[in-house]
Amino acid sequence: MAYPVITGAVLIEATGAALNNAGQDEGRHVDNAIVVKQIRIGRYRYPYVSGQAWRRWWREVLYEDFGWKPSPVTREAKSAYTEGNPIDYEDDDLFGYMAARKARGGEGGTFRRVSPLKNSLLISVLPNVITSDFESFSRNLPVDQPDPVPFEHEHYTTLLQGTFTVSLQDVGRFEMGPMRDLPKEAHLPDDVKRIVANNARDADVAVMPLTKRQERVSQLLAALSRLRGGANLSRNSTDVVPVVVLIAFLDGGNAPLQNLFTPSDTGEAVQLNLQRLRSVLRDYRERLLKPDGGEYSFFFGYRPGVLANEEEILQALSTGELEGVRFYIGDPGQVVLQAAAQAKQLVPEVR
Repeated sequence: MAYPVITGAVLIEATGAALNNAGQDEGRHVDNAIVVKQIRIGRYRYPYVSGQAWRRWWREVLYEDFGWKPSPVTREAKSAYTEGNPIDYEDDDLFGYMAARKARGGEGGTFRRVSPLKNSLLISVLPNVITSDFESFSRNLPVDQPDPVPFEHEHYTTLLQGTFTVSLQDVGRFEMGPMRDLPKEAHLPDDVKRIVANNARDADVAVMPLTKRQERVSQLLAALSRLRGGANLSRNSTDVVPVVVLIAFLDGGNAPLQNLFTPSDTGEAVQLNLQRLRSVLRDYRERLLKPDGGEYSFFFGYRPGVLANEEEILQALSTGELEGVRFYIGDPGQVVLQAAAQAKQLVPEVR
């Protein structure tokens, strides 16, 4: 187990949604036309949610539901940065930072942490699903200015797919020195172990207790089962909890569960590309990890009626073996929580 990671793919159902906007479109026939973020490939347009927006939804759930403490933010003329304290603030640990500040112990400089959590955009599986909606504000306008105020916005009905990874050995493990996670002179709490470097080129390492590292990993993953957020929810209410999720434990830093969801043969629905999944499993099955005493290294959660080829998928997965891999199958929330509980066992000791 050289480099254990959690890797996953999610599918989010967006119905009449505008979850992430790009701002005003100056070329529209009304002055205040707001458009959604979109990727153009040839004549096709795919709405998407930025990786930053998805990460914000994730963090907010961890603050509100799991009691994580937001790292304080310093705002300067041309920059903003968090406290850069991954020991006290879980979000600095899991989501990373770049902090140009006067460091603890009197040493000034820039300190940065590469996020153990990495995620993609959330991109529509189906193209050309964006609809323009022309509306107007006409409520209780003054008598001397009775004309309605026109405005335009976009929304879409589609399924958005994205991927993520979590580096388990990096959670709660911090390198010390210039341009690293912490200053070398940082004061460490009694329960945080310091591992002194073997030579001058290497960095000292601070390591949190294993139980705290395990808890952070488990809560991070569990938050996916409560995901919420997005723009325009007052009039475009959308549940962003994944309706389909695949999660695996892997020895290696790759995110192989890319583009597993594709348009169906009719182009009007979404399916899981079983042929592509088989190819991924053949390449990675020797690197799949199982927790001690666990039966499964791969987890599949689905909401009935979402995937066009649901029956074919369940038949392939529920037979017990697919390319030599056993799957835990259930509802999306149950699967996320099961994977979160088992992930604790794969967080390695750091010596």
